[in-house]
Amino acid sequence: MHNHKHRHIILISIVLIAIILAFVIYLFSRHTESYSSETVTTRDLTAIVRATGTISPDQSSSLSFSTQGKIQEVLVHSGDIVNKGDVLARLDSRTIQAQLDGAIADQASAEAQLSKVEQGARPEEVALYSQKYSDASLALMVAMNNTYLQTTDAITNKSDALFTNGNSVNPVINIHTQSQTEYTNINTERLGLRDELNVWKNSLAILSTSISTSSNSLETARTITTKSIASAQAFLNDLGAITNNLSTGNSGLSQSVIDSYMLVVNGANQEVTGASNSYTTADATWSSARDNLTLENAGSRTEDISVSSAILEKAQAEVEGYQSALSQSVISAPFDGTITDVNMKIGEVVVPGISANESINIISTDIFNIDTYVPENALGSLNIGNPAQVTMDAYGSGIVFPAHVYLVSPAETVINGVNSYKVTLRFDQPDNRIRSGLTVNIVITTATTTNSLAVSARSIITRDTQKFVLLKSASGNFNQQLIMTGITSSDGYTQILSGLNEGDLIANF
Repeated sequence: MHNHKHRHIILISIVLIAIILAFVIYLFSRHTESYSSETVTTRDLTAIVRATGTISPDQSSSLSFSTQGKIQEVLVHSGDIVNKGDVLARLDSRTIQAQLDGAIADQASAEAQLSKVEQGARPEEVALYSQKYSDASLALMVAMNNTYLQTTDAITNKSDALFTNGNSVNPVINIHTQSQTEYTNINTERLGLRDELNVWKNSLAILSTSISTSSNSLETARTITTKSIASAQAFLNDLGAITNNLSTGNSGLSQSVIDSYMLVVNGANQEVTGASNSYTTADATWSSARDNLTLENAGSRTEDISVSSAILEKAQAEVEGYQSALSQSVISAPFDGTITDVNMKIGEVVVPGISANESINIISTDIFNIDTYVPENALGSLNIGNPAQVTMDAYGSGIVFPAHVYLVSPAETVINGVNSYKVTLRFDQPDNRIRSGLTVNIVITTATTTNSLAVSARSIITRDTQKFVLLKSASGNFNQQLIMTGITSSDGYTQILSGLNEGDLIANF
């Protein structure tokens, strides 16, 4: 019985060994199986990356005023084509221009004064400049009086047509306002202006009796005049904004009455502006005469020359300041392009930081880009300058627009949980059919070869980092052959760099 069991175990062991040997032989004999064959040939290969994307302008900008003021002109409409530097809109800059003119005059005066003080003064020159100063002082007094009368007329005889008890301690605007705050503010401004005009009048009365003996009253009158003009202009600007917002619907007034109110306010504004300009000119002449006389009396001491130089530097700084303010009152095109949207109207008052929606939008129209995203496995084959063919859904697949890779983002973007990289392409040439926002289909050529050994990609076996094919021997067996590969073309063929020769037969799976 024991021997019988022993023989039984031996028999089972032999059977298992036979099965294992048969399986091993099967594994090692697979390469003798019959496969369909593929001949290693040479061919031209092109590797591509396909993607979709959206067209965007190379440049775009939303332009707005950086300083406060009333919009005087809007010179463009949506769809207009503009050139770099073209003026698109401007604020009412008459006050700033007058201030700039005065500052330029002060600068010229300061330059002359420095030259004079460096040369020294003669008695006859002192007498001459003293007379010029007296004449300029009298002219300035006349200008301040005229400015006061014209400003008073503009307020009390013109703009007060929009008020009840305008020149009283309780002025009340009698037209529609946009809010209670606006209503309260304009009434408060009118009351404050009444007091300022009275102070102004008193300062001029004092000046008329003391100008020949004292310059203090002249300086006081100048300060009050400048402040009162600014207050009157601010009041009329705010009143103009109210009248510009009037409509037959919100005011209960007819359009002809609304137009007459706007005409009244505009007339008052023009009268004050004209008076202000005349005063500014007279004040500049007086300032020049004063400074010249001061320098003539001072002589040519080193410290006097330093003072004159400082006065000139201050005058130059004021000119630059007003020039900067004037430039901020204009919106110009930063590049050649097309206006896409205009969100501002003539007469609106712009307040930076508050009037955020008052802007002009522009895009460049000579250069367009394409934004797309590619997966990380395609990133390694992309290079800046790779050519691309682009078609647009709007024009069909038959119309191709040439482009090239312009930029590859170094940072990933996660899209639907997959790491992708933004790629920007640029069209090779302008075309008026290209529009911002259009959807495009992209074929990027990443590499090309000519007359390269190639096999179908499905014939290649990948194991770890190595690649193989089954090479048919002269005896008809298929044996593993280590190869090195290059690019894979869009039609499914892979370049062979080493391991095969032209004419070799390999297994085709």
